Amino acid sequence: MRDEDRPKKQILRELEQMCRRCADLESVEAERQKALQGLRDSETKFRSVAQSAIDAIVSTDADDRVIFWNQGAENIFGYSEEEALGKPVTILIPKRYAEAHQAGVERFLSTRQPVLIGRVAELQGLRKGGKEFPIELSLSTWNTKEGTFFTGIIRDISGRAEARKALEQRTEEARQRTGELESLIQMVAHDLKSPVISLVGLVRALRGHCRNMPSDEKRDQILDQLTKTGETIENFLQELLDGLVPEHNKPVRDQVLMDRTVHESVNQYHQTVAERGIDIQLEMAPDLPTVWGDSHRIRQVIDNILINAIRHMGDRPDPMIVIEVRDHYESVLTRISDNGIGIPAEYLGKIFDRFFRVARSGGQAGTGLGLSIAKKIIESHGGRIWAESEEGRGTTFLFTLPKSKAS
Repeated sequence: MRDEDRPKKQILRELEQMCRRCADLESVEAERQKALQGLRDSETKFRSVAQSAIDAIVSTDADDRVIFWNQGAENIFGYSEEEALGKPVTILIPKRYAEAHQAGVERFLSTRQPVLIGRVAELQGLRKGGKEFPIELSLSTWNTKEGTFFTGIIRDISGRAEARKALEQRTEEARQRTGELESLIQMVAHDLKSPVISLVGLVRALRGHCRNMPSDEKRDQILDQLTKTGETIENFLQELLDGLVPEHNKPVRDQVLMDRTVHESVNQYHQTVAERGIDIQLEMAPDLPTVWGDSHRIRQVIDNILINAIRHMGDRPDPMIVIEVRDHYESVLTRISDNGIGIPAEYLGKIFDRFFRVARSGGQAGTGLGLSIAKKIIESHGGRIWAESEEGRGTTFLFTLPKSKAS
């Protein structure tokens, strides 16, 4: 090879290298243009979604100035995009909250510990013109080489707030009307109770007087029916009064022997259960500890459960009520079981609700207050009451009462 040919070959190699580099640059530029187009497409898609959103979408930079403003923001706050971009976001915040907002932004930028970020908060917004309104804010943050940015999705909840206020107002009105109605019922029941008791007493006296007279089946039947009807009305009025008794009435506490209390309640219904052929069995554990409570109120619980069992015994050929009392850890457990018609499963969770009555019980109707009264009394003593039942096979009521300290 001649020496004069060497420069030409070197030049050709350099040209080839330059061509390859140009091709590489063209490829890189094509990729860059493709990436830029992708970014433009993404931005177009984001803007399209953001602008079509009903909620306001507002982005700010680290200096707390607006850098993005969608149509929803314009609709909610009243500022156009031209009016909002570049402005401090505090134009959307009531003045009394602006200082706390700025302190929160500075705290996040220095500590990176979020307070509102990632949560949904109910706050107050400020429309163009200075009118405040309730908003729901969801705040997020993102970082680039240019710094930290914030984006808030804001919803106008004025309608929700007004509905909530109206609901609270209606609830308060209903509470007041309920209180007035309960006061009226209590007054009427109280005024009726005395004459009913007098009427029942007079009928009983008349029955006693008639025992010395010649037998008259029709007369005795009428007197029996009058007595039962009077007693039913008397019990009904007493349940109403007990169910509407003010919550602040505190029971009188003392040591109570549950076996004695049960015997007293059962003896009260001796005549009734004898007439209906109901067998009552008592199973009292020996050396029962005393409970700490109001004996009158505890008897009321037992009475209400017994009345419930008697009313819903049905047409059983062998009606039976079993009452068991035994020691149960830190409490005394009382179990009252019957073999009556039972409670449908769908009603079992509601029987302690006030005024609730089982629609298809097949028994006598009550006020729907007896079991709710029992629950209120037991819980006021620090105990628990519940029921187990199988339709057609009977019901068991169980309640616990804490032992007295002496026990």
